[in-house]
Amino acid sequence: MNVPVIVMVSVIVFSSGTFLFDSAYAQSAINVTGSTPCFLNYTQTGLEMMQSCGLGTDYLSAVTLGFDWVTGGLFPMIVITILITMVYLKYHNALLALAIGIVYLPIGGYFFPDEFISVAMIYAGLTVAGTIIIMIIKRTKEY
Repeated sequence: MNVPVIVMVSVIVFSSGTFLFDSAYAQSAINVTGSTPCFLNYTQTGLEMMQSCGLGTDYLSAVTLGFDWVTGGLFPMIVITILITMVYLKYHNALLALAIGIVYLPIGGYFFPDEFISVAMIYAGLTVAGTIIIMIIKRTKEY
């Protein structure tokens, strides 16, 4: 039995709830302010709506505004994930996919700090799982 390991893991799990995560109780009231995107504001019509959406100043932001609203602001990360997946499936070379990811790291870390960490942990988990699968299945076969 690995009693020290079990004790250490249980201490980490039970203590991380107080140190790493904020506690939320059922009696807590969380106030969420309702916000309507500019393109769903029906009090303005035509040119006024386009100007309030920023179409005259930032064209790229105005074009991707609907996609950002649907994806919860994660549209650039979804585009980069699809791009990395397409490059890997087309060329079967992990170096090109890593190069795209490395180029995107400073941009994603600056603009999306919280989401970036979540997506980075998912990518790291997939990478570790893929490496373990390759080590166990592919490298242990004798041809």
